[in-house]
Amino acid sequence: MKIQDFVRDHVSPVNTVVFSSVTLAGILDFLAPRAPFLAWVSYALAGLVILAMVLEVRALRTVAHGDTWSLRALARLRQPPGPLWKSPAWQVFGIVVVVALVLGQVSRARADSGGFIASAAPSVRNVQALLLGVQQDTQHIRQTVGNMAPKVDAIQASVGTMEAMLKEPRDFLAEGDYPYLQKLVASGKKLPQDQWMLLLGLNQKRPDRFELLRMYMDNGLDIRQPVPVMSNVVLGSRINDLPTLRNLDKLDAWARKRTQLPSIGLAFVCERMDLLAYAYIADDKPLADWLIKQGLNPKQEYPCAYIDMPMTSQNVQALLAP
Repeated sequence: MKIQDFVRDHVSPVNTVVFSSVTLAGILDFLAPRAPFLAWVSYALAGLVILAMVLEVRALRTVAHGDTWSLRALARLRQPPGPLWKSPAWQVFGIVVVVALVLGQVSRARADSGGFIASAAPSVRNVQALLLGVQQDTQHIRQTVGNMAPKVDAIQASVGTMEAMLKEPRDFLAEGDYPYLQKLVASGKKLPQDQWMLLLGLNQKRPDRFELLRMYMDNGLDIRQPVPVMSNVVLGSRINDLPTLRNLDKLDAWARKRTQLPSIGLAFVCERMDLLAYAYIADDKPLADWLIKQGLNPKQEYPCAYIDMPMTSQNVQALLAP
């Protein structure tokens, strides 16, 4: 017999069985402290082998009766003819299961000390404890982060409350915060009288900006009176609305061309106009329509310096037309 044939037919199968059995048993042994249920895996595999053997015996006894359910089941486990225990694959599988079952019981008996290998080798026990410790630390971190979430929310709420306490009513007006100003009036306090902040608040273009103006009208504001013309220079670059910025650039360019003064803008030439002019500058058509319904006149003239013509809201609308 050639050495290669001997190794293929005898040594290789034995090595395969030993390696597979020891590997499976070693994995179960290493995981014994945290996964005792894995021992039942070996029970299930052993039960599967026993069930297959029982089916084989039943098939041998009923082979004369033709096609039966046991014969059909076995046909899926091995190629005919049988019996099952003569199949090399099932022999290897059965031996692996038996060895893993035996070693698994030894490991289970030493589960409290980390399994058979860990109890005999302190270095393996240390590695096992380290890996399990990492898992516990991860769980602890998750639990800690979960417990911190409500505290972070509470801190954010406290910060928000402190910011609200440090802000003045005119700051809320600049944000167009109608609900806050409504509560302010309900508490018996006066509304902030700052036309620049009112223009900034309207420029937020909140849906309740009409209620904000109506509340100011109910508290004595005459919306027909002139207000400062929007200027990002005066407001310290607090205008963030892109249509407003685009229209201001267009009107400033017109004012420089009209006056031949390279460093001025519309707000320098025409210092004050009505809210309707602001609505056109802000490209806020709903507000413009609402103001006209309240009686504002698009043809109302306002004096302007350095140009030979008065300005009206209608002029502003025409200058901004595409």
